[in-house]
Amino acid sequence: MKLPGILNALMCFLDIVFNFLFIFVLNLGVKGAALGSACSALSVALLFLYFTLFKSEYLKFSGYKGFFFDENVIKKAVKLAAPVALESSAFSGALVVVTRIVSPLGAVSLAANSFATTAESLCYMPGYGISEAATTLVGQSFGAKRRDLVCSFSWITVFYGIFLMTVSGLAMFFACPLIFKFITPDPAIRALSVEVLRIELFAEPLFGASIVAMGALRGKGDTFVPSILNLFSLWVVRLSLSFILVKNYALKGIWLAMAVELCFRGLMMLARLAFGKNKKA
Repeated sequence: MKLPGILNALMCFLDIVFNFLFIFVLNLGVKGAALGSACSALSVALLFLYFTLFKSEYLKFSGYKGFFFDENVIKKAVKLAAPVALESSAFSGALVVVTRIVSPLGAVSLAANSFATTAESLCYMPGYGISEAATTLVGQSFGAKRRDLVCSFSWITVFYGIFLMTVSGLAMFFACPLIFKFITPDPAIRALSVEVLRIELFAEPLFGASIVAMGALRGKGDTFVPSILNLFSLWVVRLSLSFILVKNYALKGIWLAMAVELCFRGLMMLARLAFGKNKKA
């Protein structure tokens, strides 16, 4: 778990370095930003590949000896991964639709939406870290057929995630004016960014619950139903409410819809974790 964290942190650092190089040194503008992000991602991907194939005690590739194609393993991997891949693609699509809803509101709303989204990511990053830990701990316990540990690790990590994201959300509630002052000199954008972000921050505890519970469910091999629930929450609850609320409340309505949807998603994931059928190891 330590190495992936270090490499992901390195990718963020390289992103800054490459963006500075391509944007300001080579004067490539927006194209430079895209090229810089691509180079940082590619560099870290190659490092991941190197450590996996040549340095990992269990995964390193040591020639063709013992290397085989197991059809059952491939089928199981596809069965587990396909819903997650579909969910990720649909999530990106939903964000595109939300941007389409925001864009007619004007440049100030579009910029505020972008800045608030960026600032909010500082709150949920701890949740995704705990989610990775939940997947690992629950997956190991599930493979060892320790149902007691599966239950314990699932709920311990969920409550830890809720606690961390409650704290991060509370800190962001008070710190966001300073963050937006650093990001943009425009007072109108800063004011609107603060207003919409503070609406969504009340959903951080249940957002944390949804993130970590999803990780625990994946550790048990439960990916299909949670992915369907996430798709329903995003495409039906959030987008429907966004279309309704944007008419009277503009950008605030869209972020209110997001807050409601995140709470709804958190409750669904908790219910799935508590009452969903347990797969056999």
